[in-house]
Amino acid sequence: MKKIEAIIRETKFQDVKTKLTKLGVKGLTAYEVRGRGDQAGMMRSGGDSEDYLSDDLVPKMKIEIVCIEEEVDKITNSLVANAFTGNPGDGKIFIYDVVDVIKISTAGKSP
Repeated sequence: MKKIEAIIRETKFQDVKTKLTKLGVKGLTAYEVRGRGDQAGMMRSGGDSEDYLSDDLVPKMKIEIVCIEEEVDKITNSLVANAFTGNPGDGKIFIYDVVDVIKISTAGKSP
């Protein structure tokens, strides 16, 4: 099994979630997070120019999905297609191996 973590723009979250649901993704966890990378902080408009406040963290959404290995490509392709704007700050996707999953309600291992 694999765990996919995606950090995306807040403005893209609803569309991404809708497309993942249509793709058949049943379970996902979403968090409101803040961070900074290439986007380098919040954009501020001032007069004739726009610049970034490098000390500020940008609001983002983090999505976590655990799936079978065969679903990774279709899920990541959907994430990229629906979170893309072509600008810095679109986000990142991380993929991890999941060693085990235990369902708390049954104390049993999930497939």
